Amino acid sequence: MVANESRQKVMKIIGEYGCYYLAVIHLAEELTKKRIDAIDFFVQALEKKWVDHEATMLQPAEILGNLTKNRFIVVKEDISYQPKNAEYEILLFENGNYCHFVLGDGTGKVAYDPLGVSNTVANGKLAGKRIFRKV
Repeated sequence: MVANESRQKVMKIIGEYGCYYLAVIHLAEELTKKRIDAIDFFVQALEKKWVDHEATMLQPAEILGNLTKNRFIVVKEDISYQPKNAEYEILLFENGNYCHFVLGDGTGKVAYDPLGVSNTVANGKLAGKRIFRKV
């Protein structure tokens, strides 16, 4: 981490807006079987312009690829899409004005929710999928 980077500010950004980012971090942890320091890596991703200062994912395939040492592309799919071999899903749920990303289990169900139990997931509806395709 950069010596003068404010950890509290970074943690607040990730906590408030980083659900997609944290879902990808968790996927990388599952694929590599290693714990990843999400705070330190966020600062690196910010420097490389893979995320912005509000944790918007600008280059999600680069993030997962860098963490796993594999190449990925990411495509948006509708809720009926079923991932194939070497594909992983991040699910987007919406509830009114709120949206929340979680790691899917490959069948459209939640495998990991960065928030634990999100109200948006519990009371919202599945609105889309981000499919990470290994290339």
